[in-house]
Amino acid sequence: YKSLAMLIQGKVSRTEVAGPVGMANIVGDIYEETKDSPMDVFVNMLNIIMLLSVNLGILNLLPIPALDGGRLVFLLIELVTGKRVPQKYEAVVHFVGLVALLALMVIIVFKDIFFPIY
Repeated sequence: YKSLAMLIQGKVSRTEVAGPVGMANIVGDIYEETKDSPMDVFVNMLNIIMLLSVNLGILNLLPIPALDGGRLVFLLIELVTGKRVPQKYEAVVHFVGLVALLALMVIIVFKDIFFPIY
């Protein structure tokens, strides 16, 4: 939550955000730095796996359309109003959210390839 809050507040630069390609580079660097001891490599990789899993879970619950958090918002609306949002409108919202997420993913992968963090 702290890193997400720092990103929203502007304390973390957009250039410090990495996608899958950037994470692979970071993992490779960590492996190169700690390859002297197999136990150090194992512990560092386990830490990265745990960090990525928790971050993915938190991001998935954000109220962004096309993610689980976006679906939870529609369920909350249904709970409060007592009636379901028409599927047509819900589908449009999720489609727009999915297109926006895919565009963001393309931008981040492009940045990872052509403008790496380090």
